[in-house]
Amino acid sequence: MMDKETEAQLTAIRRQLATLCEEMQFLRKHRNVLSGTPILEFDEVCSLLRQSARSVRRLRETGQLVGFTFGRRRFYAMTEVQSFIARMTSAPKSPKPTNPNQEKVDERESEQ
Repeated sequence: MMDKETEAQLTAIRRQLATLCEEMQFLRKHRNVLSGTPILEFDEVCSLLRQSARSVRRLRETGQLVGFTFGRRRFYAMTEVQSFIARMTSAPKSPKPTNPNQEKVDERESEQ
């Protein structure tokens, strides 16, 4: 019988394996390579990041995700997408913006 901690670890490992299998299947099908680096098309990046086309465009416009154009098509290096994912997962979560009205209510309550 497994304890809850072991079960949670196994679940996390299963999730990681599923993600790795998904990425490996994707890479097997992927044929675009530039200097040994897999190159992703725009729609592949949207799918990999699970973001809408507009969100990925916004990431490009703000410089968070760097790609290049060839003719009229936009491409991204797999290494760039992976480093973007790493930056996003390692970045500290920003605190929720405070409600200025709530601060006033808190101040009034502390004064009473």
